[in-house]
Amino acid sequence: MVVEDDPIVRRSLVTCLQRLEIPVLAVSSCFQANEEQEKEPADLVITDMHLPDGNGMDLLKGFRKANPLLEVIIITGFGTIESAVEAMKLGASNYLLKPFTTSQVELAIAQIAHHKELREENAILKTELAAQVESSSLLSVSPEMGEVQKLIARVAPTNATILIEGESGTGKEVIARTIHEKSLRADKPYIKVNCAAVPENLLESEFFGHERGAFTGATMKREGRFELANGGTLLLDEITEISLPLQSKLLRVLQEHEFERVGGSRTMKVDVRIIATTNRKLTEAVAKGLFREDLYYRLHVVPIKVPRLAERQGEVEYLLNKFLEKFARQHNKAVPKVSAIALDQLAQYAWPGNVRELRNYAERAVILANGDGELSFSDIFPSHITPAQDAVFGDGKAFPTLGEVEKRLIYLALKSTAGNRNEAANLIGINVRTLRNKLKEYEGKIAGDDKAEVEDEEAAESVEK
Repeated sequence: MVVEDDPIVRRSLVTCLQRLEIPVLAVSSCFQANEEQEKEPADLVITDMHLPDGNGMDLLKGFRKANPLLEVIIITGFGTIESAVEAMKLGASNYLLKPFTTSQVELAIAQIAHHKELREENAILKTELAAQVESSSLLSVSPEMGEVQKLIARVAPTNATILIEGESGTGKEVIARTIHEKSLRADKPYIKVNCAAVPENLLESEFFGHERGAFTGATMKREGRFELANGGTLLLDEITEISLPLQSKLLRVLQEHEFERVGGSRTMKVDVRIIATTNRKLTEAVAKGLFREDLYYRLHVVPIKVPRLAERQGEVEYLLNKFLEKFARQHNKAVPKVSAIALDQLAQYAWPGNVRELRNYAERAVILANGDGELSFSDIFPSHITPAQDAVFGDGKAFPTLGEVEKRLIYLALKSTAGNRNEAANLIGINVRTLRNKLKEYEGKIAGDDKAEVEDEEAAESVEK
């Protein structure tokens, strides 16, 4: 909306806005501006400072009070530094002096559009960050992870050094972040070093920083992760990848809370809480001479052992549903349902990649889901992974009948007993004659010679007598 009582200036502004393909409404007074703003609020107002029934400052105050995001450009032929400062304090987006050029108006509008895009991008990033924080929070329902949660609650408020042990993909880093967020250092830096990802010759500089000229390529002074984490928490991810010489320097920092930058002589003091993670058994590394025993005991103040996903009761289904919901939002897809058979098969899967593997397959399932029916095992896993062959429910393509489950159970019992019908019958709680009759129904033939079959027959008759 253009608010200008001078018809020439008003027409010029309207033409400029139309050329930029911006829908525009022009009025000549404060009364008309207020009236039109109530009918259909504008996103941008260009108003003269001096109007027949008021001034642009009053419009600016009123409009911005009703809509703090409204963009307002003030124009005037009697500008002063004081009025410009006041306009900016009241929230004006720009302040133009008459006579102004079309280019000035276009530039002011372009700046407003750019700032609007930045605000929208910022809002999107905040939303995504909130979603990431939510997804990275420690989700669990199993008794095993419940014990881990209890331990976290006890140690987080302290300054104790924490050692988190567990296989890759079990969520060690999520646990470390949770400890930091629940600690008294939550508002301080949380810095991570992946010891396995940094070349060995650069790891010392990564830890402690370096002075200019300390080595080839060190063109300026650089702060290390310990300095960056001062007052907060430092996560040493996969700490077993550190060389023995660097382990001794790390031990000094943990004990004395001081170090020197590479190439420097000034001693730096830091207050940092250490959380270390490893996917190996540190005791074995110590026994092999690959890890310093004194550093091990310094880190092993409070150990947290993270169980494998396959060892967590009820966790697979819970986490799968959480991940499906998350990725459905992220990819603008409907949340897929998982069949009961598939859930049973997922619970029997070994999950060598642990939670990380489950998370990746959940995202894959959401992306490839066509919205037609429930997800089966093959909808979640790639083709080279098959469900457990001993699963009573079979391949999960369709829900089995009672007869199919019975047949599968009998063959599974025979397989478990190496074809011994008597043992198989006892295993599933039926007599051997019933088992034999069922096998005749299926027209199946198990491994074994005629003599074994005769012995089974005789044993069956003996049992019946």
